[in-house]
Amino acid sequence: MPESLMKKNKNPYQKYMGLSWMKRALNPSTPTTKNNKTIFTESNEFQGKEILYPTVRMIDGKLAELSSKQAFDMAVKNKDFIIFQDGRSANNFAKGLTDYISELRKK
Repeated sequence: MPESLMKKNKNPYQKYMGLSWMKRALNPSTPTTKNNKTIFTESNEFQGKEILYPTVRMIDGKLAELSSKQAFDMAVKNKDFIIFQDGRSANNFAKGLTDYISELRKK
């Protein structure tokens, strides 16, 4: 996400804070995995749309890195994914989110 947009909008991902994984990922004080990840996302087609969901989740108080299938199945079951028109849009969102989280953790 461009730095100018980050300055204008304190949290451009605010509308997704109802998703527990997004809320956790955007909290700079939450733990990271052994690989220093607080979040990692993937996207896939689901019911004719592209959905973005986390492959790193808090499970029983610990961060867990899920397989692609586990992550997809959990997102569909929990209905906690973000819908996009296509893979490019989902990937752009994910890249912006990663950059935003990195900036939050630098502070």
